[in-house]
Amino acid sequence: MKRLSLLVLFLSSLLFGCMQEPQITESEAIAIIEELHTNSFGTAEVISIDYGWGRYEVEWENEGNCEWGIDHVDGEDGQVEMKQASIC
Repeated sequence: MKRLSLLVLFLSSLLFGCMQEPQITESEAIAIIEELHTNSFGTAEVISIDYGWGRYEVEWENEGNCEWGIDHVDGEDGQVEMKQASIC
């Protein structure tokens, strides 16, 4: 029982220790995506944002040119990686 308790304590501290707070805030991630996808056809709008595993998953759309997508924004340095994009 004592070993099990120590194992659970060790694993939980390891798990929560690896999940650090991001350097980039949610509002900064939104601003990065809006700036990246706003163009002369229209303004990009963030539909949803979720943080997990060190990155934000941001769903966005630009109704001006019928564009939509999901991007990943790194929580540490703000680098953007496109996951999915579509133009009507």
